[in-house]
Amino acid sequence: MAKFVWLGIVLQLAMVVVGHFSSAILNLSGILGTAIPFALGIWYGATVPKSYKEASWGGFVLGIAGAFVGVLAAILMGDQTWMLLSFAPLSSGVTGILGSAIGRLARSKP
Repeated sequence: MAKFVWLGIVLQLAMVVVGHFSSAILNLSGILGTAIPFALGIWYGATVPKSYKEASWGGFVLGIAGAFVGVLAAILMGDQTWMLLSFAPLSSGVTGILGSAIGRLARSKP
């Protein structure tokens, strides 16, 4: 799971840095910030866990970790407010759960 968490952090930070210089990416940061853990969750769920519970927990962790670091970086760069830190990691965690459940479901199909 650690490689997925690190990949999520790297992708979130890349989005924040590009968004700092591109208003188009900054305006899409809410959508992209939740799409990243969703996509990683699908990959994680399809390859790693043995159960849906394990997949869900992993998707939640990779979503929250990446979003927390990404939002914190965006705040420190002056692109977002502190208020975003209250709900963005949670919403990314939920999309990570959804993605990992879909990935786990896809893996169990014959």
